Amino acid sequence: MENNDIKFSSFDPPISLSSKDLSKIEQIQEAYAASVRLTSLPPEIPSYPHTTRLDVPWDMINLPTNLHATRLITYFKFLPEFLSINEHDKIILIKYNTFPLVFIRATLNYDPLTDNYHEHGTDDCVFSGKDLIQCFSFHQYEQSTRCIRRILDASRHDRLVLQIFLIITLFSKGSSMCTHIDEVEPIAKDILSIYNAQNIYIDLLWKYCENKFGFEKSIQIWLELVTSSIDAHLQAYNTRFNYCKNDLVADHLVPLMKSVSLTV
Repeated sequence: MENNDIKFSSFDPPISLSSKDLSKIEQIQEAYAASVRLTSLPPEIPSYPHTTRLDVPWDMINLPTNLHATRLITYFKFLPEFLSINEHDKIILIKYNTFPLVFIRATLNYDPLTDNYHEHGTDDCVFSGKDLIQCFSFHQYEQSTRCIRRILDASRHDRLVLQIFLIITLFSKGSSMCTHIDEVEPIAKDILSIYNAQNIYIDLLWKYCENKFGFEKSIQIWLELVTSSIDAHLQAYNTRFNYCKNDLVADHLVPLMKSVSLTV
């Protein structure tokens, strides 16, 4: 989407971040760090990629994808707004939004110069973009990598923008692409609580962006984040139906991956 000709003007000074906002930002950063610290790769693959290779679709889904999903869920459990939601709605948000969120979270680990994925500040394995080709296909690699690069560019390579945007997307009830009758997303019991929780982080992200990037650039960032997140949902949808729904692949998936890929 080309928006270079769109001009905006704001006569009001940027909204300053309050002490409450700064405290919330610190809480988000601590929650993300804790989610990484408390989860790690299964012990059977510390030798990857030296003696263990990712060769088939379920390897990619059960290892790096599963790790992303586990850390996402752990991340959300540190957020008071998520904890305050009833259990029924928590399960819906996790089950239907986690798989697309993996594509957004992968952006936090991606180095576009080397085409590698590695969790900052850890001894985790370095996963290569070539693994996607080996496990899926070159087309899948192209589509997924293009999506991740778009999100990274939209965020202006700002890790906090991505960390907050993950939360906003989690609370986007009904945004998952479900086209089969067995995937119908249940109705939330308390949609207003989800909406109110999301608005807290929408407001915070807007104020953070306006303070750091200015009014006009913030609008561009939001436009690009929203459109690129739609692409993340599309990539998750395609991965589910091209691979996860395949009986051969589904039989090898770990329980969490079966759940968030809507295989069960």
